[in-house]
Parts: sequence; structure tokens; C-alpha cells
Amino acid sequence: MNSLHTVLVSLGISILTTYAHASSQCAPLDHNVLVHQQAPLCLEGDNAPLVPVSLRFASGTWSHEPFCVAGQTKRYCTHTTSNFRNGHGLSIIANPIAAKAIASAFPASKKAQQVSEEALEVRSIPGKGKGLVSSEPIKKGATILLDSPRIIASAQFPSHIARVQGHSLFNTIVDHLPKLDRELVLSLDKSLGGTDIENVMKTNAFACQLNDGIVGDGYMCLFPSVARINHACRPNAHARFIPRTMLMEIKAMRDIEAGEEISISYGKLELKYAERQRLYKDGWNFKCTCSSCTASKYEIAGSDQRRARFAQLRNMLDNLTAETYDAQQIVAWEKEVMEISAKEGLDTLLAGDYERLAYVHAGLGRLGDAKKWANKAKQSLMDWTIVDGGPQNEILRVEELLGELGGPV
Repeated sequence: MNSLHTVLVSLGISILTTYAHASSQCAPLDHNVLVHQQAPLCLEGDNAPLVPVSLRFASGTWSHEPFCVAGQTKRYCTHTTSNFRNGHGLSIIANPIAAKAIASAFPASKKAQQVSEEALEVRSIPGKGKGLVSSEPIKKGATILLDSPRIIASAQFPSHIARVQGHSLFNTIVDHLPKLDRELVLSLDKSLGGTDIENVMKTNAFACQLNDGIVGDGYMCLFPSVARINHACRPNAHARFIPRTMLMEIKAMRDIEAGEEISISYGKLELKYAERQRLYKDGWNFKCTCSSCTASKYEIAGSDQRRARFAQLRNMLDNLTAETYDAQQIVAWEKEVMEISAKEGLDTLLAGDYERLAYVHAGLGRLGDAKKWANKAKQSLMDWTIVDGGPQNEILRVEELLGELGGPV
């Protein structure tokens, strides 16, 4: 255990999980918007006139010949397949090199498990338009939905090409979709302006990270079924993108009753009331009327106080040094973090806290407690954070800790 004790200060003191954000080409994404949640996509101003260029048609991958435009530094093309997953189409706006890399995930997507949608219904929700409702009970941790994208668009392409050419690319990818997919896409809510497809993308698309070879663009992905899921500040479901299969997964964060609307959070779960309202008004043009935001002023104030304390505790824990390290104080702070989490519905954020407690208890020689917290950290990461094809650093670190503790990995 000497090696484990040695790393307590260098590694265990500050367990931080850092997530990369895909950036918008118009302005940096609000840091309060989740990595895989909706983010703005816009076409601003015209650049120099551009001339469409041709691209050799790879009939084995794409069902339509790509339409391309070339900017001063990058070329962007439309790429469509009419048989992406379960007969659905997929249209992509990307650099040809990126499109080839993205297409490498197509075989994995075809093998992905298809979740039965019989338990889900699209219904009219008062004050919200359409929403997704469960017609039968769903257990916590169950996968509610796996949705495949119909449109993927580089978030950077509007800054490299002329506005009129951007419209042509958007119109082309919609026209190339199979009829049912095209109608489904254009039927989605539109609340932020622009042409029909621009409005649909700005209102409903999710920022997603894809393997695009050496191009390095961020991407916006449109998942029609997930787009029907409304926001709640204390949601009953969690959304995460799976890069290897290019699917968006919706998992139940708690038991969900039959007839209950499925909800996800469009922003960070820990935001206070005013922060949430400002974010959703600016980003999606709606005033949140979920139960957390329509509670009494007394209840909202209490929730804000707990969330402020949660942020304060997290800041202190994340900035521990060898000089300020106090095992008993850390345990007390983490206990308070978890009490607040239970009241505010923040359980999906606790993997780092569980891991920190594992290191602390290991340093105190409490190996049983250390294993318990390490296993909780691993399970939390697997349930809510780590995805197939995504970064694995956190899970590998916890498994290494479990190995040193002599527990199952």
C-alpha cells in the first residue's frame, strides 16, 4: 500500500473530471450548456464567393453524389446514406476527410441494440407542445431510448463558406433524406428563426464529438426522437452520446411511472434558478415552468442556497493541496455534498466524489470503505459518464485503484 499512499497527495487530493465542449462557430458555447445538449448553430455573413466543386461518388457508402463547396481553407460536402440504421437515412455536412472517418462508425451502429419504442408515446403537453411520455413503468438505470441521428453538420462550416452556399448545403442534405425522415425532421419544433432546417437545427440539435480524422471540427447532431424530450431542471432521465455507435442514449435517473413525461436537462444540473432561466431564455427562447421553477419563493430560495453550498464545497474539494489536506474534513464535506445531491437530484455528478473518498479511506487504512467507494465511482462512471468510443481515463484510473486495493476490477 506504500505506492497507494504516495499518490494520495498527487492524485487523490483533487479528482477532477474534465469534459471537452464542442464550440459554436458564432460564439463560444455557454459553459452552463451540457456537452451533449442543444447548442446554437448559425450562418453569419457572406465570405468570398465560392464555386461548387465535385467529389468522386463513393457508391459503397453514400446513396447520393456529394455536393461540395470550397472555401479559402476548407471544403465542405453533403454526404447521405439512405440506410444508416434500421432503414433510417443520415445526411452529413462535413469535410470529405471527416465524412470518411465518421462513416467508419456505420457498421457499429447497425449492430447496436434496438430498444422497443412501444412504451413511449409522443403526446401534446400543456404549455410545452409535444413531449415524450412513458406508457409503462421504467426502472432507474434502464435505457429508455437509443436514437440515431438524421442530420450531422459541422459546427464550423458556416465560418468557412458563403451564406448562400451554406443554405444550399442545408437544403441538399434535407432533400437527400428518405421521405419519412425528411418529414420527421421538418416537423420538429422551430423557435429560434432562420430557414426551416436552420431553425430546426438551432432549436433541436445536440453538440456531439465525433472521430473526424485530422479535421478536428465540432459537430451538431439532430436526433428526432430525443428532440421530442422536454427540459426539466430536475429531470427523470439523462442523455449521453455514444461515439462508437453514433447513438444518443436516454437513461432513467430514477423510477418513472406509467403516464409520466420523460424529461432531460438542457443545461448543467447544479445551476441556480436565475442562471437556469437566463440560460433557457437566451439559448432556447423559453421560460422554464418545471416543478422546480414554479415552486414557492421559499422553496426556490432554499434550493438556491443548497446549490450554492454544493458549488462552494466542490470548489474547496477540487482545490485541496498537500497543506490543506485533512482527511476527516474531506469526509465531512463529501457527506454534505451527498446530502445536498439527494435533495437536489445531482446524483449523476458524484463519480469524482466517490473516487476521492476511496483515496481518502485508503490513506486511512480503511480498505473495505475504500473498495466500497471505488466501486461506487466505477458504477457511476459506467452508468452516467463513460461511453463506448469515448475517453476512458477516469474508468482506467478507478480500475487501477481497485487493483491496488485487491478488489475486483
